[in-house]
Amino acid sequence: MIQVIELTKTYGATRAVSHLTFDVVPGQVTGFLGHNGAGKSTTMRMVLGLHAPTSGTALINGVRRRDLRDPMREVGAMLDAAEVQGGRSALAHLQALAYAGGIPRRRVVQVLEEVGLAGAARRRIAGFSQGMRQRLGIAAALLGDPGVLILDEPVNGLDPDGIRWLRTLLRSLAAEGRTVLLSSHLMTEMSLTADRLVIIGRGRLIEDTTTAALLARFQGEVLVRSPHADHLAAALEAAGATVRRAPGEGTPAASAPVPGAGGELLVTGLSAAATGDIALANGCAVHELATRRPSLEEAFMETTR
Repeated sequence: MIQVIELTKTYGATRAVSHLTFDVVPGQVTGFLGHNGAGKSTTMRMVLGLHAPTSGTALINGVRRRDLRDPMREVGAMLDAAEVQGGRSALAHLQALAYAGGIPRRRVVQVLEEVGLAGAARRRIAGFSQGMRQRLGIAAALLGDPGVLILDEPVNGLDPDGIRWLRTLLRSLAAEGRTVLLSSHLMTEMSLTADRLVIIGRGRLIEDTTTAALLARFQGEVLVRSPHADHLAAALEAAGATVRRAPGEGTPAASAPVPGAGGELLVTGLSAAATGDIALANGCAVHELATRRPSLEEAFMETTR
């Protein structure tokens, strides 16, 4: 597992990370979220021993990264897929890493196949697309078959097939009992991949919770479409609901009913069933009625606001 304990990093007068504490446990994909400059990459680099913390501790399997007996077999990481020698082939690049880590050369062939680069193994990396470089970086992280995996923005440059492949890969690794820490700005993909979320802002911890628990904290809206939207809006507001026009529907619903004025409404404070009952009691036809759950992006923006 990964343990971050009161981790702090300052650069002159700037504090990039401030007394940050959280755990990343085996068997789950943990999403690491924050706006640009929140301190995510700095934290990952301190966990990997690339930056020395000003204070605090970052441990992998109970020890600092530099004290691991067999580091490539215990932790794999990709922080920047562009940090490779472009003149080498993918095969040569991974073979050099394998030699440095005491990893059998047959493992290089295995990971190239696993990430879908077997057919490009002898091509120079300089000619790779961004997506191919991402796959190569993931291959390097997997080379030692580690129990801990740390990936910073691994989805960048991947096409839809590649994104789905990576999602399946990460969830399967977590299901094997491995520890996976994943940073990404793609909230939709994170909601499909991550079991837990660690959210930071200005170097400080904001949330450490499950994805489901975070989303459940934010109340959903009821979308209702009716040819008598204004009449229905007045009835719903009288019942204590908050009503607004759906995006693209113009101005908010008027408090005074206008018979026959139709459109879509977004209702908070009442369930879909209660909304439907009020529509029926007031003689308002309903053409659509659905509960609209908040997205992870909406929950993230509200949490970090």
